[in-house]
Amino acid sequence: MNTQQTTQVGSKSLRHAAFTLVEVLVVIVIGLILLTIAVPAFQSLIDSSERSLAVNSVQTAVQAAQDIALEGKEGEDGAIVFLLDDNGRLSMVPAVKIGSYREPYLSPPGDLGAQSFDYDYVVIEVFSPLDTGSSIQLPESWFVRGYAPIGSMIDKFVPADINGAREIAIWYNSPIYGGSDINNTIKNQGHWVFPESNLFAKDAQHVGGNTDNGSLGSMQQQFRSPRQSFMIRFDGRTGELSRSTSPALFIDPRVSRERPFGDQPDLEDRWKRVDLAESTRRWGVRMLSAADTDSNGTPWTNGDQFTRSLWLGNISHDTILVKAVTRIALYNELDMARDLGARGLNNVTGTLYKGYDQNDSESEIEFDDELWENYPGDEDTIKLIDQWIQGDTNGDDRISFDDPDALGRVDEPLSRLYLIQPYSGKLKEVMR
Repeated sequence: MNTQQTTQVGSKSLRHAAFTLVEVLVVIVIGLILLTIAVPAFQSLIDSSERSLAVNSVQTAVQAAQDIALEGKEGEDGAIVFLLDDNGRLSMVPAVKIGSYREPYLSPPGDLGAQSFDYDYVVIEVFSPLDTGSSIQLPESWFVRGYAPIGSMIDKFVPADINGAREIAIWYNSPIYGGSDINNTIKNQGHWVFPESNLFAKDAQHVGGNTDNGSLGSMQQQFRSPRQSFMIRFDGRTGELSRSTSPALFIDPRVSRERPFGDQPDLEDRWKRVDLAESTRRWGVRMLSAADTDSNGTPWTNGDQFTRSLWLGNISHDTILVKAVTRIALYNELDMARDLGARGLNNVTGTLYKGYDQNDSESEIEFDDELWENYPGDEDTIKLIDQWIQGDTNGDDRISFDDPDALGRVDEPLSRLYLIQPYSGKLKEVMR
């Protein structure tokens, strides 16, 4: 075979080996079709896996709380507390009851006048995280809400020198839930509440008061920390689901050096700093039992009661006010934001809430209204959230799976509702 023939054969082989433009386009189209099918299927697989992980994590956390109760003595209740972390994810922290104390309370302006602290108080139980326990974290954007039944945002107590019970609102009393106004209609409704435990300025003391020198400031007007959440609680020794409706404080030291008595407290006051304690639980027990907390040499005075409240009470930002719930909802915040018409989630908090303003010690917990093109307002937003959790995802004030709304949408519930079984501690899903 001569050189010319060899060249012709080689050229013919190259022509047969090359792809035509039509063949290339066909391959691209087929690839795009496969991607169109595969990507949603893969995303669905990821979502399903995260949902299963979230369900198993919640069940593990609840079981840990019951185990704590079963291993404890009567009165040493076990609990799992739901918290929002700095990274915008939900953590569930095992906790144990370590005692209770009297929270001083002054009358609101115009309400019978200020009474003696010896008589006006609320008994609040105190829980501490386990020293050996570790928190359980949910996948990104997955959260748990607790159901606050009708009337649970208002408590009654009877001061010794006043006829009749006095009502106060201290649990979930941020402005979006009507503040401390016991006559606000939102207080007499049931709500699916969010763990509002990390949506505040870390260096703040307590809202409305100056505590640079250890004073309680305007405690009688504010009487609260902005940190609020809920827990699932089991009775000590028996391990039965607790039916307690009493408020409780969970000790959760914040990362901040701006505290009463300054950044470098002297030896007399150093022990009062929970962030400097080696054991949160031992610190809590000591603070509850200490006779002289104001270091004036005179034990068990009103001053001691006030100072204890400053470090451990509801005005301290190292504690979170919680109540026990028996119903919870597991859901993805992104799904809820989409159905509520929001453009997404806040970049700082990973939720529908605003990030805190570190320079504003009186900043309040509030929704990020910039996530909506037309923000519906706080009260309507809470209503829409409650309805969405229940199953009304198209916002037409009813739950229907076969009768669409005016825009042709039917409800497609994405939240999962659970009851906590009282004896086994198992999650029982509520089917719609």
